[in-house]
Amino acid sequence: MPTFNYSVDVTVDCAKAYSVLKNVTEYSSFMNSVKEVKIISEKDNLLLTQWNVLYDGVNIDWSEEIIYNDKDFSLKFKSVSGNYSRFGIWKVSKNNENNKTSISLEITYDWNAPNFESYFGDVYKQKAERATKGMLYALKKRLSK
Repeated sequence: MPTFNYSVDVTVDCAKAYSVLKNVTEYSSFMNSVKEVKIISEKDNLLLTQWNVLYDGVNIDWSEEIIYNDKDFSLKFKSVSGNYSRFGIWKVSKNNENNKTSISLEITYDWNAPNFESYFGDVYKQKAERATKGMLYALKKRLSK
């Protein structure tokens, strides 16, 4: 199960960055591989979402639970069904070193197929890492407008 932890700095304030991050249904407008994110249900700070992504020509679908925390500008997520499992956390915070806003993503992928992973794990790890970095850079680009 590969885990990645990356971050980018942006010039908007934490509240603006968190607002864009929290609006998952808009991801398809600035993340090329995301075709659609639907909110299935919403209660308090919990979202149940349905994702459709086209990545390297492969259609990937999953349902995901997202718990958002407006006080600390974070979104915890975990897939609840779909082609594979993933879980992690997005965080938005002030970077005091450069006076910018830092957006970090820690994510773990589980292909749910141990034999598969032993043969193809490195290839899928590279693809997952590229996708993870791509989400952050798409978000950074969106916030730079």
